[in-house]
Amino acid sequence: LLACLDHVTGTGQHTRVVALTAAIADFLRIDGPWADAAARHATAVQAARHLGDRPGQANALTDLGIARQLTGDCAGAACFHGEALSLSRDADDRLGQANALNNLGIARQLTGDYVGAARALEEALGLSRDVGDRLGQANALNNLGIARKLTGDFPDAARAMEEALSLHRDLGDRLGQANALSNLGIVRRLTGDFPDAARALEEALGLYGDLGDRRGQANALNNLGTVRRLTGDYVGAARALEEALGLYRDLSDRGGEAEALNEAGSLNRVRGDLSLAGNCHRQALDLAREIGSSWDEAHALAGLGRCALVAGRDADAEAGLRQAREIFQRISAAETSGVSAELDALTKTRPTA
Repeated sequence: LLACLDHVTGTGQHTRVVALTAAIADFLRIDGPWADAAARHATAVQAARHLGDRPGQANALTDLGIARQLTGDCAGAACFHGEALSLSRDADDRLGQANALNNLGIARQLTGDYVGAARALEEALGLSRDVGDRLGQANALNNLGIARKLTGDFPDAARAMEEALSLHRDLGDRLGQANALSNLGIVRRLTGDFPDAARALEEALGLYGDLGDRRGQANALNNLGTVRRLTGDYVGAARALEEALGLYRDLSDRGGEAEALNEAGSLNRVRGDLSLAGNCHRQALDLAREIGSSWDEAHALAGLGRCALVAGRDADAEAGLRQAREIFQRISAAETSGVSAELDALTKTRPTA
């Protein structure tokens, strides 16, 4: 298929470039490499513009946005999804608008704009319901659940994800089921329901494995590593995180790599290896700043602060936690209250002069 695409691209067959690139978009998303996928989708955008094919251009922009997002360029992804949304609105294509808004919501989540993400996803959900697109509804509900989880609204997050899971099951959409289960596992872990969290994540991992979705496997393994750490299974946690990190690196998923490194840092801290923990958090911090991920940056700073606290360096601990809290507050993240409590405890125990 790639050879066919190269041929029609080289011979200037613009209609076939647009159609064939769109047809293999899911394969490019799953298999990568994503930089190559982004280049192919950018070529499809240009081909659609040459033809004056505005729906084709909107679809190619959406695929380009997804590929750029996977390479860590979330701000660029948001711009491409915004262009796709404008084209769909000009054409009064409500289904196209819903798809663009759904993807725009995801990109905004990843850049820390949780309010803007929820707004886009709620609009996507409404449009999907209006046009009777049940798959679109399920995807919007799942992503809206993530937005609510990120701001700490865990009950509404769980309700949205459970509704999404039910729709995906009705539709026989195994990838959608895996995504909903993976996200439900995170919410259940955040509410302290570790057994149900592990069950959801293990079911998601099995589905991703059956589908050959390596990024989905990496995400499920990373979150399963967190659950295992919290339940004291440090060996199992290390095994899951090592596998997740390897998959993220194979895929060049820098956002996933940053998240896994932060979790590895937390695991090594509780195991008593502060040197390795600090190294993991510093790597995550560098990656997060390169890709503009405020959430990962704040987690890395908080992790470094916690390492400093265990080592008895209270001033460094306070500095790291304060920087983390500032970022979490700015993006309205659920972690704000927890880091604030850590800072309060630290300052109250400090001896007075």
